[in-house]
Amino acid sequence: KKEVFLAIEKHTRPDALICTNTSGLNIDDIAAVLKDPSRVMGCHFFSPANVMQLLENVRTGSSSEQTLATGMAMGKLLSKKTVMAGNCDGFVGNRMAAPYAAEAKMLWEEGASPEQIDAAAQKFGMAMGPLALGDLVGQELFWKQRKAAGDM
Repeated sequence: KKEVFLAIEKHTRPDALICTNTSGLNIDDIAAVLKDPSRVMGCHFFSPANVMQLLENVRTGSSSEQTLATGMAMGKLLSKKTVMAGNCDGFVGNRMAAPYAAEAKMLWEEGASPEQIDAAAQKFGMAMGPLALGDLVGQELFWKQRKAAGDM
């Protein structure tokens, strides 16, 4: 991701924002390789982005007020419910969802089928079940996060 950001910086105007949708990488570390890290912020769209209304804009230690204000305005233009979050592991939304996802995995280990788990979540009022969501965003993302956290 650092190499990608360096390439973007090389080929964009100095006032262009450089944003990332990541929720598993430290955005401060990515921004640190740029000449001007003040134009970097996270824009974490929840999956599926075309359906989910939430957008977490993520402030880095170097994000300028102009960068943050532009990100918030962008969320409004996209008709998202936009919140500002600090740069931490999983940001706000994924940190809140982690116990929910962990419980779903325990139910699966205890013998419930993925279909039963997802159906129960939908009956409760969730737009989709936690296992279907994991399939949508890519199970390898969770594996990489567990590996990085030393949880494997």
